[in-house]
Amino acid sequence: RSKVVIFTSIVLLFLTQVGVKAEPKAYYGVNYYSYTERTDEQDPFMELKTNIPTVIFGLRDETAIRSNNSSDKISYNVEGSFGNVTYTQYTGAGTHNHNYWTIQTEGLYALPSSFYAGVGYRYLKDYLSAGGYGGYDRQNMLLYIPAGYARNNFKLQYNFLVEGSQFSELSQIPGYGDLTNEQNDGFGLELSYTFLDAGSDDSGWEMFTKYWNIEDSTTNSSRGSKWIITGMEPQNETFEIGFKKLL
Repeated sequence: RSKVVIFTSIVLLFLTQVGVKAEPKAYYGVNYYSYTERTDEQDPFMELKTNIPTVIFGLRDETAIRSNNSSDKISYNVEGSFGNVTYTQYTGAGTHNHNYWTIQTEGLYALPSSFYAGVGYRYLKDYLSAGGYGGYDRQNMLLYIPAGYARNNFKLQYNFLVEGSQFSELSQIPGYGDLTNEQNDGFGLELSYTFLDAGSDDSGWEMFTKYWNIEDSTTNSSRGSKWIITGMEPQNETFEIGFKKLL
């Protein structure tokens, strides 16, 4: 999927013809969401896939990174999403639907020649406990450095993972204790292309895709009221593709 993202970005770059007037604006949208965990023994080990389209709401100002004439060098975005996914694993047991939500925010600094860089943070809450006994909720946090290129309708971004953590709420299972694993190796890719409404220079639809590839986490242990366990978070990939309506 990472190769698809890179190839699509190159194609869209050459199709760029009309400039997007970047201003502070709110937006909403929907996307398809897929999350896959992989191990050497089982590929895939576990999967989450959109059951119904994930709903997105956001606010952003990309004036600085999309304009070479802007005196302001800072852009930002804040985005939240809420969706419902189907959980499956390699054993075939425990299949169910449950909710999840994310918050992602970035601060970006405009560089010469349409490039930019900044800092970003992504938080995910996954309600795996909805599967019943043995299920537990998860929280994932990623701190990263976004670096990208924005030209007219087109935007391509690479996310350098600085640090991440996976907090598994295992205490929801009697006798177990919560477990935290560090995820410090990985990267992300994002690209988007904006189609302006007829007769408008600042509103329209945006097609986008996001991709994360996170390597195996560190191994850690936790102590509960009955059990001591040692575990890790396996290598995983997240893929999103969807549309946003710019207001």
